[in-house]
Amino acid sequence: MSKIIVFTKEGFTGRTAEFKNNVHDLEEKGFNNAISSLKVIGVPWVAYYENNFVGKQRVFEEGEYPTLDDKGRFSSLRMITDDLDDPEIQLFEHINYKGREVTLREETNLQAIAFSDIASSHKVKGGVWVLYGGVNRQGSQLVSFPGDNVPNYVKISFNDVASHVRPLLPKNFN
Repeated sequence: MSKIIVFTKEGFTGRTAEFKNNVHDLEEKGFNNAISSLKVIGVPWVAYYENNFVGKQRVFEEGEYPTLDDKGRFSSLRMITDDLDDPEIQLFEHINYKGREVTLREETNLQAIAFSDIASSHKVKGGVWVLYGGVNRQGSQLVSFPGDNVPNYVKISFNDVASHVRPLLPKNFN
């Protein structure tokens, strides 16, 4: 079974809680802005800086994270239950899906295709995608789901920022 285990201190110490479902408000669970380390078992999770899955975000795939650069900043957690097969994303140069566009189906350094720091809107056609502010999976992250409408990149400070994109890949749970 997929779950996330959170700790209030680095190195998997302090108060702990285990979640197997989305948490809209970590304050209700006593963990708002308190997570300093975590473990993910199974599917990936997204941690958001604000309640109800909004604000800055960071994806955590299966593994152990004894120290977090953004410790103490998370206010909600979302388990990724979407189908991760057949990933596809369209990036557009301008807002409202206009201008030059590129369709991608695999992890891509956007500098390599002359599309770095250009995207102002996008559509996820399949899978779940992580857009990064820096190359090689560095910098701020924007996790985007199928059907997500993120036309206002300015509001979330991601306009003309993406330099690297990758789909989250399904795990073989045999």
